[in-house]
Amino acid sequence: MIYFVNQYLMALNSGVEHAELKRLAMFKRHGVAAKLVTRDFDVLLHQNMAHFHVAATDMVNLYDFFRGSQQIKSRVLKITDLNLAPDYNVDPGANVSHVREGDQLIADVYFTPGTVGHLYYVNYYDALTNLVQRTYFDCRGFKAATQFFSPTGQLISDLIYNLDGSRLFERYYTTKQQLIAIRLLNYHGQDWQFDSENDLMRFFLNELNRVQPGIFIADRPLAADWPVINMKTTAHKFVWLPTTHANDPQDQVFSNMNGAYVYALHDHLAALDGVITATQQQRADLIRWLGDKPLRPITAIPAATVAPKTLAAPKVPLTARTAGKIIFVGRLDATKRLGQLLAAFKQVHQQLPKTTLAIHGYGNVSTQLKQQAKQENLQNVIDFVPYHQDLATTYNQAQLFVYTAESDGQPLALVEALAHGVPVVSYDINYGPREVIEDDKNGYLVPSGDINALAEKMVQVLESEQKWAKLSYGAYQSAKRYSEVKVWPLWQQLIAR
Repeated sequence: MIYFVNQYLMALNSGVEHAELKRLAMFKRHGVAAKLVTRDFDVLLHQNMAHFHVAATDMVNLYDFFRGSQQIKSRVLKITDLNLAPDYNVDPGANVSHVREGDQLIADVYFTPGTVGHLYYVNYYDALTNLVQRTYFDCRGFKAATQFFSPTGQLISDLIYNLDGSRLFERYYTTKQQLIAIRLLNYHGQDWQFDSENDLMRFFLNELNRVQPGIFIADRPLAADWPVINMKTTAHKFVWLPTTHANDPQDQVFSNMNGAYVYALHDHLAALDGVITATQQQRADLIRWLGDKPLRPITAIPAATVAPKTLAAPKVPLTARTAGKIIFVGRLDATKRLGQLLAAFKQVHQQLPKTTLAIHGYGNVSTQLKQQAKQENLQNVIDFVPYHQDLATTYNQAQLFVYTAESDGQPLALVEALAHGVPVVSYDINYGPREVIEDDKNGYLVPSGDINALAEKMVQVLESEQKWAKLSYGAYQSAKRYSEVKVWPLWQQLIAR
């Protein structure tokens, strides 16, 4: 069994999770048993799994494992299942219903997003309307946990239940909401005490390995590296690098190591079987950073893989696309430098008035970008599209993909765009674009941070139908480098060691 170890699978995910999902699908197509492994308690996990087409047999969550709820029949719980006192008054609402006894608020009943009245959690209040207790219900229809709060609203402790309602876990928190103690009750006839989530995660991985031995690949550094490295049972262990490994985006050889990787790469590399990077360039830089003689093998395996179905799809001509449509897909944070994209687009729009820009994703700079678009009087030609999973139509409608990040392990969306025949203009950054983009063949690379050069190349791609057709053809061709035919043998070599 191959275990891809992560922290969570949420409704909104990053490249780490999307890379895992693509990898899992590839392993399944090749008949190799693999599972996603998650740590966090989440009553909506199985709803998120369904959204991303992840079967219950393809994932194992820590709390599902100990509760024995990995594969159970779902049912629906509604407010009537709370058996509220007959003299309570319920003020119904679409997202939350208020429960009162006379004028006194007793509880607020919240419903699961995307459902009609399915129980999510219930807040219970004291006589002064202070939150004292919150009970969560798993989306599959059982009481999952209860949290307890101090009069000042701080989480003190919580209970996580077995399917029969008995206690499975007790967890205790500091005044800063940090977990300081976790108790696993009556597991194999005894109680177990853990000082941190890392300790509990390590215990979980050991138990998982005892049940079904396998190869463990730590995909999210801060949540997975320590538990994987410190496993007590015998297993092959690898860490995957989703981001750049050093602090200076422009200097990945001589600048200090990214704190997220110090434990695994600097302090405990010898405890691993190897390290996986997404690009050959990062592999070479990391080897140099480690003094040219790393204690364990460094292997480059693309995080971006293009499914056979995508490669076999009909090519989309210019006439079937939205004229002048420019897109970005990814997380909206400061490291993506999307303010520079807007500045470059302003120049492009002045020269080519029919151009539009669609920014797909979520993040903490969304409001700031919308304000910038309004200040530049571009709000009518820039569309901010919320996070969504199925991007095939988005890519097939676009004429150009633009990438302005300061660094990346390997931009998945960039490769996806190429696979749909969308030329790319990107800053020349560590890592990814340099291995994918070939000037005047499938797009252009420009110096990082050069907004004028970015705008100039965007115009070049869009102003000539002949040039666009050439670059689109090159985009389709270059995506073949990330086909499963190319990527799968690299994984075979790794897991066969």
